[in-house]
Amino acid sequence: MITMNKRMTGLLKGRITRWSMLAVVLVAAGLSLAWNQHHYKLGGGFIGGNPGFTWNTVLIPLDPAGRMAADRAAMTSSGSEFADLLAAFGADTVSDFVGESRMISRDTAKFTHIGYAQLAGNPLQIQAILVIAGTFTFTGPDSGTVTYTMSVYPPSANGQPNLNDPPLWTTPVATDPARRVPIL
Repeated sequence: MITMNKRMTGLLKGRITRWSMLAVVLVAAGLSLAWNQHHYKLGGGFIGGNPGFTWNTVLIPLDPAGRMAADRAAMTSSGSEFADLLAAFGADTVSDFVGESRMISRDTAKFTHIGYAQLAGNPLQIQAILVIAGTFTFTGPDSGTVTYTMSVYPPSANGQPNLNDPPLWTTPVATDPARRVPIL
């Protein structure tokens, strides 16, 4: 009887050891695959847009891993629809946008940018605060897709929108292609 118990205990220990080893190997293989996936980094200059307007942006990394960036975006051309939007708020020009981006997965960053709808003059008069929020998904090392909405808020004394209040107006979701500015 004692021999049989020793044999059963030995078999169970062997099975537990084998299953434990298998579990360790599977975890190591999973971590290896996850580690080898390419993680894109924020940084550089991009140009993008659609038939309604063209924009450019500069992403300045805030950490060595390129997981966060300070952004500066400018609208370089716009169509009559955007001019009509500005006019609806008593503005005739738009400032550059500033904000930040943060990687939320290996190939996608979330961003928020704030700019101003302004009435030309000396000094410029802020007529509305424009908030662009969305995601940038890398489709390659030098290209991506930007998906976003723009919300319009009334001007405030501190230049920040009151996000507790609903926006005056929000665009439908838009998607623009983007390309990195190459080194020539």
